[in-house]
Amino acid sequence: MRFRKSESKKKKQGNLPKKDSENVGILSLEKIKSQLNYTDDLKDRDIHIDDQIYVLLYITSLVDQEKLESKVIEPIIETLSKVDNNISNLVYSQGITSIQSNESAINGLLDGNCLLMEKGNPKEGYLLEVNQTIGRLVNISFSENTVTGPNESFVENVNINISLLRKRVKTPNFTFKKYSLGSETTVDVALIYVDKLVNPDILQKVDERLKSIDLDSIRSSGDIQDFIEDHTFSPFPQILVTERPDRAAANLMDGRVVLVIDGDPSVFVLPATIMMFFHSQDDDNSRWYLGSFFRILRLIGFVNALLLPAIYIAIVSYHLEIIPMELIYSLQSSLSYVPFRPIVELILMQISLELLREASIRLPPVVAQTFGIVGALVVGTAMVEAGLVSYGGLIIVAITAVSSFVQPNIEMSSTIRVLGFPLMLLAAMFGFVGIAFGVFFLLIHLSRLTSFGVPYFTPFAPLNIREFKNTVIRIPKWMQDNHSNNPSPSKRGNRSRKWKSHESEEPY
Repeated sequence: MRFRKSESKKKKQGNLPKKDSENVGILSLEKIKSQLNYTDDLKDRDIHIDDQIYVLLYITSLVDQEKLESKVIEPIIETLSKVDNNISNLVYSQGITSIQSNESAINGLLDGNCLLMEKGNPKEGYLLEVNQTIGRLVNISFSENTVTGPNESFVENVNINISLLRKRVKTPNFTFKKYSLGSETTVDVALIYVDKLVNPDILQKVDERLKSIDLDSIRSSGDIQDFIEDHTFSPFPQILVTERPDRAAANLMDGRVVLVIDGDPSVFVLPATIMMFFHSQDDDNSRWYLGSFFRILRLIGFVNALLLPAIYIAIVSYHLEIIPMELIYSLQSSLSYVPFRPIVELILMQISLELLREASIRLPPVVAQTFGIVGALVVGTAMVEAGLVSYGGLIIVAITAVSSFVQPNIEMSSTIRVLGFPLMLLAAMFGFVGIAFGVFFLLIHLSRLTSFGVPYFTPFAPLNIREFKNTVIRIPKWMQDNHSNNPSPSKRGNRSRKWKSHESEEPY
């Protein structure tokens, strides 16, 4: 199923404006002003040309005054003073749309357009694009740093973000559909996909879920995420949030869908599988064996951050016999000065670490880095010397923190840290049996999760060995013979290495 705007039976010619077919009625300046509560930044201006009077209505805080003067008022005076006084021939304007209702006029004014209509002619008006462009320039990515590759990141302007994607996905099949969400205040959302690569079923699900959102206002992108993800109460993120255009473009070419939200410097990539949260753009910019090594290293970090504190608690509480005798004496001597049980000790240190992490986020960047390092050293050393925690517990928490920092995705990193607490409680109550129970529960939960109908735990459940080659590990590009989640795989990779067969070495 493809989603494209239906074309009108009569083709528009030249510069003629688009007709607004909805809410056809009578335009009334007084009603428009009344519905806008006669706000002080709403201005109207009369333009007298010969025997005709035109009214220009706009909100000063939303329009670009220079653009208004040079691209609207001057062309109006120049064009309408001629014999052919047709407003639709205002080629200077960036965009012109014909409207016939007060509701369309108000929505256009709130978008930063100006309304032009002939006084005494309430049947038709024109919206001219003169909106003010305010926002930061394209900058480097702060939350997804890479060593190699592009450093551009998305910004808060939806049009700039779409252009960043178009620059990387230069295909006529690049398609986007625009939505306006919210009844009181609207937010523009662009649904972007590559037509011949996307799965039609996934596209239909995204379209239905976006259309079903019924809110007065969209306060943040998290509101949209809550409404469209499959399992709201799952701790695992089911939508990949990224601020890197190169990563979003790569997923578009893999047959996925991208949601660009106006006012948000990040985009949604969906459907998402669990291994996508362990990938970094550095993997594709490095040699294939380095990319594979770092992916496996992140998986080891995932296991460490999730299970290491629980394993430590289980060992010192119930299973001291599995560690060497020399290490037992060292642990016992360290634990003998701690007045708390291991579970209390580790939870105390984990909460202290989270407090330091949150504090470093809120501080200015210049101070945050120094505070994070010095604060951790000072607090950790002081807690050990005061006898509140043991050296073993401090080492475990330090390794756990480093392992969580290895994760390239902030949401998944936070999820791992939160899930560590219930596993520690199970380890304190039942030892290794409790850890096994918790791990089995997580595996069952992951196996049942879906993201827009796609199994979330792919390629582990359902097991697909072929998918391991570009999920768990990264093989050379020429050996990748299909797009992920693409119903019609394009097997072209091996063709690029045919030159190898003409040389003296073995092919491939």
